Amino acid sequence: MSFQNPTFLWALLLLIIPVIIHLFNFRKYKKVMFSNVAMLKKIQTESRKTRQIKKWLVMVARMLALAALVFAFARPFLPNENTKEGRQLVSIYLDNSESMRAEGEDGQLFENAKNSAREIIENLPLEAEIQILDNALSPFSNRIHTPANAIKLIDDLEIDHHPNEIQRIVQKINNKFISEGYASQHTFALSDFQQKSTANSVTLDSNLNLYMVRSVPSYLQNLSIDSVWLEEPVIKPESPVKLKIQVSNNGDQDIESSSLVLRINGVQQGVESFGISAKSQSVLDMAFTSSTKGWVSGEVSLSDVPVIFDNQYYFTLNIKSRIKVIQIGKRSTSIEKVFSQENDNVFSFIKVAEGNVDYAGLAGYDLIILNELTEIGSGFAEELRRYTEHGGIVVIFPNASVRKYVPLSTLLGLPSFDGLTKKDLSITPQNLKQPFIRDVYKRIPKNILLPKVKQCFSLEDKVGVQTILSLKDNSPILVRKSLGTGSLFQFALPLDGSFSNLSEHELFVLTMLKMAFSKSEKQRLAYTLFSKDAIGVSSLLGSEKKITLVKDDYSVLAESAINKGGLRFWLNDEVKESGVYSVQNGDNKEIASVALNYSRSESIQRFASNEELENQFGSSVKVIQSATAAIKNATDSISSGRPLWKFFILLCLIFLLIEILLLRFLKS
Repeated sequence: MSFQNPTFLWALLLLIIPVIIHLFNFRKYKKVMFSNVAMLKKIQTESRKTRQIKKWLVMVARMLALAALVFAFARPFLPNENTKEGRQLVSIYLDNSESMRAEGEDGQLFENAKNSAREIIENLPLEAEIQILDNALSPFSNRIHTPANAIKLIDDLEIDHHPNEIQRIVQKINNKFISEGYASQHTFALSDFQQKSTANSVTLDSNLNLYMVRSVPSYLQNLSIDSVWLEEPVIKPESPVKLKIQVSNNGDQDIESSSLVLRINGVQQGVESFGISAKSQSVLDMAFTSSTKGWVSGEVSLSDVPVIFDNQYYFTLNIKSRIKVIQIGKRSTSIEKVFSQENDNVFSFIKVAEGNVDYAGLAGYDLIILNELTEIGSGFAEELRRYTEHGGIVVIFPNASVRKYVPLSTLLGLPSFDGLTKKDLSITPQNLKQPFIRDVYKRIPKNILLPKVKQCFSLEDKVGVQTILSLKDNSPILVRKSLGTGSLFQFALPLDGSFSNLSEHELFVLTMLKMAFSKSEKQRLAYTLFSKDAIGVSSLLGSEKKITLVKDDYSVLAESAINKGGLRFWLNDEVKESGVYSVQNGDNKEIASVALNYSRSESIQRFASNEELENQFGSSVKVIQSATAAIKNATDSISSGRPLWKFFILLCLIFLLIEILLLRFLKS
């Protein structure tokens, strides 16, 4: 047995008072004269013995009653397995994510959780070492607080856009407990416990006790805009830009009528009405036409309460006037036809002889085609490597003298050309199912006639090289190699008719267009706030050592680096608001525009069951419904184990009753 207030045991010294009372008899006796006292002596002797027994019994009863009362005020308890000698850490994690805006039976879930946190703190002893944690792991999460300071932190805490990552929070608590030498630890997690699709089990120390205080919404209602993407990868100037917008109804009720609003550069461009069933998703089509070239900012929004953080989705597009294509080397009418200006004014195509290449201007082209070059110098090869690493696309058609390509293949990691081989085989139809090319055909004809190859160069096997087109004997005709953020496409034959009829087939046109558009397909419309992933920027203007994100009057420096993949930068926790940000270099010039959105993980209203929580955190987890009595029982168990003060109060009353009975019924 242990005591919460052991200093009160000094009151046991008061037990000397009944002893003093009984040792000193202050009663005065009256003398009565008798002629014969023989009978009286016998009666007096018997009465004195009875009185002495009664006196000692009453004294013992009084002392036991007083001792029981002193023990009760000393707060005795029987230590349980959660109560160990030494320092105890009490951690309170308050989920302040967006999903806590939902309404419960007693109001907003977040306010209910704050009230529960206050109840927990008020039931802890004054000397408790308390740790308060939120989703952002704010600086105060690393410090120990008194109960008064902890309540102030709870009062000041507000809903934040950081998603709920309870596994990371609990792991941080576990690490602090182990590293700082606490004897035991008790964690109260106050949350709605949304079930994440990536939830994994967490291994906790055996001395860490986890209490899950659950807040449950009374009803489920939330519309969210999940993502926006382009219907077509290529944006044609002055042509409609077609958008695909995914909307989810995460609630339990069907939505008969709602509307999406599309704004481009702050100007409303369209409204789309829709209805959506409960627990379902819908993809809507919207479009706009922009006369502006360069970066365009967009916003799609809807109206929905009480969860509002996912009502807007921001995106950016880089609309180019044309895709710039340069052909270096031998002239090819087949290539010219593919990229001629009659093709919807999508391409800007020029031809350059291999001796007249401006190396400095190569970065301004989206696609470089090397057609049967006779000489490839080391300087030119190095420029091609740098161009590709920074996101460029290079297509190589070999010359008959393939030995000239050995230095280029070695530098770029491409397969070397081997000897010329007679084939007389057609390209296999299985190639049309490859990821790179399968979307160019809406439907593949059963008896499609594909190009026939008479002869081609053999390509060595190379790690990291993907085959795009091959013959029926699996000989590669076109391979792809990723380098940095760009791609290299290598053909195993020239376009000459003596090698194949590839240049006369529609597959050649579709493949060349697909390669030209592959850079545009990499354009990403939006990123997620608080993500640790790097954001790539393809354009480089002046000094990029200093990258600043600017939105209205707000600006913040971002960590950046330039490597083989080009310029990349990372978001920090100072960027907390969704929207469109201008990316500026050290010369205050805009080099890109990025859209940042809040994570949609909080939009999905699915909550973990008790069994799922046990699977994640172990069977020792205790789930508590957010109620005062349940919380008090848990905190009493922490601070005192099994309390015994009520038992000692009962003993005190029993001994007082015994004293009364002794005085009333035991005759002297």
